[in-house]
Amino acid sequence: MRSLIAAGEFFFDLVFYRLDRLPHMGEELVTSNFGLALGGGAPNTAVAAARLGRKVELVAVLGDTALDQFAMKELAKERIKTGLVLQKPGTMGALTVSVSLIKDRFFLTYPGSNVFLEKHILSPATRKRLTSGGHVHFGLSPRDWKPFADLVHWLKRHKVTTSWDLGWHPEAVQLPGFRELYASLDVIFLNKIEALRYANEKTAEKATHKLVSPGQVIVVKLGSAGAMALGPSGLARASSLKVKTVDTTGAGDAFNGGFLHYWMNGSSLVDCLRAGNVCGALSTTKPGGNAGTPTHAQLVRALRQMK
Repeated sequence: MRSLIAAGEFFFDLVFYRLDRLPHMGEELVTSNFGLALGGGAPNTAVAAARLGRKVELVAVLGDTALDQFAMKELAKERIKTGLVLQKPGTMGALTVSVSLIKDRFFLTYPGSNVFLEKHILSPATRKRLTSGGHVHFGLSPRDWKPFADLVHWLKRHKVTTSWDLGWHPEAVQLPGFRELYASLDVIFLNKIEALRYANEKTAEKATHKLVSPGQVIVVKLGSAGAMALGPSGLARASSLKVKTVDTTGAGDAFNGGFLHYWMNGSSLVDCLRAGNVCGALSTTKPGGNAGTPTHAQLVRALRQMK
């Protein structure tokens, strides 16, 4: 089984969820709806894939506080290799406070040790280690796309496949190196709003056809409507798993982990989408991006329920 390396930003997610309202200025609002979780696109994707049985290694930068040591222990519990996690002395890992109301949410973020991430990923030692993985998934928005375009090309020459969750950065299309990187990726993850904006289209299907390059797989996550993907085998769709949602933080990243685990096994796009949908849906049943992420046995049971 090929191993997965997930490279990207790491966050401690402090999640306040299902609040009826926000506190007024100067007011203290007390709630028991709170969760502390390891977060960030790469860690959430890594946990989702690891729980399904994939060998996973994380590339990230943490600090050296007690909270950072806690994170390292939690990653070890998930059987995620941390040899490529740099612990920067005198710093603390990034932290995000997520506050969710019934219909909306907002975030407060301290970037912490993530400011050292790009240099760490692009360092000669890390580059060399990346070739040991069968697939490298990226979850970050670099300030300069050109070095990462070169890195993806270099990995391709070493027979390593790559994917990227591009996130909400439509302005990146105009930046040097972005189009070159985009065209070199094997799998690209977007949500519906991102896909429509990147493609300047009004429907997800038109956007997907416009965004795909030969040999690529474009995945568009549609939330409660499921997901769709376009690749060399054609267009595929899969419906979502209906669950009682508690918090949607990191659901898209959990989807990525489920999708990639099946894709790396050579499964059909429909099966990849269904696995991703289950992982994303179940992650929303608990606060944070990975507390609700399923094991392989839980995923199989959920897939049976969807038939």
